[in-house]
Amino acid sequence: MATWDMTFRALPGIPLIQPGDSLPALIATAAAGDGLTLADGDVLVVAQKIVSKAEGRIVRLSDVVPGERAEKLARATGRDARLCQLYLDESRAIIEVKGRHVVTVHRLGFTGTGAGVDMSNAGKRADGQAVLLPADPDASARGIRDGIRDLTGATVAVIVSDSFGSAVREGAYGAAIGIAGIRHLEEPDGDADLFGNPTAPVMNRVDEIASAASILMGQTAAARPVILGRGVPYTRDDNASLSGLLVDPVLPEAGYDLAIGT
Repeated sequence: MATWDMTFRALPGIPLIQPGDSLPALIATAAAGDGLTLADGDVLVVAQKIVSKAEGRIVRLSDVVPGERAEKLARATGRDARLCQLYLDESRAIIEVKGRHVVTVHRLGFTGTGAGVDMSNAGKRADGQAVLLPADPDASARGIRDGIRDLTGATVAVIVSDSFGSAVREGAYGAAIGIAGIRHLEEPDGDADLFGNPTAPVMNRVDEIASAASILMGQTAAARPVILGRGVPYTRDDNASLSGLLVDPVLPEAGYDLAIGT
């Protein structure tokens, strides 16, 4: 029987990211400083927050002018109307409002809360800064993969991850929002179960990896935004795209107004 060994390690020494920073260079330096040599087949899971910061996807709330719909959403949720405007700007639709939680379909197709707009670890709260998702997370992942290959010679897979909420479970979990060099689905070897019954499971491999890495990343002041996975079973795909994983959500017929119950 085959055995599997798989390790995940948080790379130390990743600094606070500023717009324009080279993530491949910072990751390669952090790995070398930790005595690690990046190798073909490794998987790098990179937190969305540092990708967005490096790409300048930062908005000051003082620059946001809320419209009528944002004001309406603010009254329904008790949130800052300027933040609500960003939810609307970044969303294809608002599905539901649950108290202060705004369930959205992001323009990239992700279903979650707040359209991925986040003020945590965006700077001091008094500065009023919010971070948006990358404009094209797959392109972000490809850029990191290409940069790592240029700097180290290693061909790695890259997953850009974020924390998602679920409409049917409490709490958040790590999920992939952009991928490069890794097939999004995995079909385990074999076509029968232990009793010989035919089976053909298909596993969401990239979300599995992102969730495992999320445990090490932490969610507050952990400052561990890059995780190196080694020995992770996956299928290489040089044309990978997260879009193949997404299922079109069922949108409310009346759109935004129905979502906030008016």
